[in-house]
Amino acid sequence: MSRIVVGLITTLAIAAALFSQTKSHRSLTAPTYYIAANAEYRHAEQIWLRGASNLPAGAILVVDVQNYVGEGSQILSVRALPKVGKDGFFEATLAPLAKMQFKHNVVCLVSFLPNFPDQDATVTGTIGRHGEQLGFPKNPQAFVHSGENIYLGAAIHVE
Repeated sequence: MSRIVVGLITTLAIAAALFSQTKSHRSLTAPTYYIAANAEYRHAEQIWLRGASNLPAGAILVVDVQNYVGEGSQILSVRALPKVGKDGFFEATLAPLAKMQFKHNVVCLVSFLPNFPDQDATVTGTIGRHGEQLGFPKNPQAFVHSGENIYLGAAIHVE
């Protein structure tokens, strides 16, 4: 009987140790701000974007669809301005510009700029008037926009 009790106590101790290690891995947080998103081609007249960010609630994102990234690219969509919700999620339904149509393999650009469009004072108070808290140069999504202004940018491939 004592062997069973010792075996049971040992098993519970091992399970508790494994559970505590697993739980500690879950408590990791991002060291800086990010934008994560997915864009789904619905048809020639619609692309649906959904994403998550740890930017402050109410942060306004700027979303454009382009035919490709780089010099000479063309904007294909009406600009969308989704807000990051209290839960950290955002979404937008994108429509093409007049006389344009979406196709597969375009790019959805999602950006956060601290001064465009006008961000709420609570947002700029957290990330800085010029984006000082966005983690540049370590953050792989942080870029210099002009002069001292930092922005976040993510390019999402639309299949």
